[in-house]
Amino acid sequence: MLTTLLFPDTSASVKSLRSLLDELPASASIALCAHTRPDGDAIGSVAALYSALVAAGFQPTPLLADNVKVPQIYRWLPQTIKFITPAQLDPRTEFDLFIALDVSELVRLGEMKDFCKAAKTRVLIDHHPQRNPYTELAIVATDAAATGQLVWELLPDLGLVRTAEIAMATYVALVSDTGLFAFSNTDKHALFDAAAMVEAGADPALVATHLFGTKPLEALKLDELVLSRIRLQNGGAVVRSWYSSKDLEHLKVSSDWTENLIDLIRVVAGTQVAILLVEGTKGSRVSLRSSGAFDVSAVAAHFGGGGHHAAAGITWPDATAHHDDILAALLPLLPTGSAA
Repeated sequence: MLTTLLFPDTSASVKSLRSLLDELPASASIALCAHTRPDGDAIGSVAALYSALVAAGFQPTPLLADNVKVPQIYRWLPQTIKFITPAQLDPRTEFDLFIALDVSELVRLGEMKDFCKAAKTRVLIDHHPQRNPYTELAIVATDAAATGQLVWELLPDLGLVRTAEIAMATYVALVSDTGLFAFSNTDKHALFDAAAMVEAGADPALVATHLFGTKPLEALKLDELVLSRIRLQNGGAVVRSWYSSKDLEHLKVSSDWTENLIDLIRVVAGTQVAILLVEGTKGSRVSLRSSGAFDVSAVAAHFGGGGHHAAAGITWPDATAHHDDILAALLPLLPTGSAA
């Protein structure tokens, strides 16, 4: 299936990127970077495009937006040993081409945003709606279930190959953002592309084991803590919980194992929205999930955050706010149940 069939609105931008790549010499410096605190879609998208560009004779540099390692859950992907952090880059580096993936706003490039701004040409490949464009060229398909799915669709139209290694990375991206095909963004196109990835060499059982079937004991204790703090709000329409960086230190568990914690609480029967608050040393973050009908991205945008209809996040603007203050601001904007 061609990109221009599944995502017709992107066809002009795809042709422009194809021309750009065709004109670049093999020696061109190309940066690939996703958002801070990368999830499976971020890591998988960068890894897949990295492999495809290498196969085409380029020497791309896969980047992390933060000075942290690739999360443990994704380190089995062979491309991840090539990822480098901002601290490993010469601050004077000016890339010929900077491709941002899964990053709807410049600020989410973290410590790599200055390298993006300094690049000769900037391109965005994403499935999030853009509010503040920061690249000369953008390939955005909000109906794609994951940026990794969009990368998979783009490769043939860009003259790039689809190998087993690439299929595995894009499958990781797609599985991550669809919750193993359980979320509302799972549609026939996502399943079609998943099947094509498997046919090309992705291993569903291996991916499921790495992403959902293996955890250290300390991570399970964090799960237990988050579950013990569950509370219902707004007459049972909202379920919420929280944890802090101090909890991670106490349990001796890495933040690598926090990505899917909100999925533990979003399953409570009768709730429409789940909130997971994370208190850190530099402020709080909020994850929001909707059961489908309510648009949590609109609430996130009210506080400077973003995301999708059913999944969104906020870096809370007041770094000193306690989670009770955050709830006081959030709850009036969320659904209310009959028991309220």
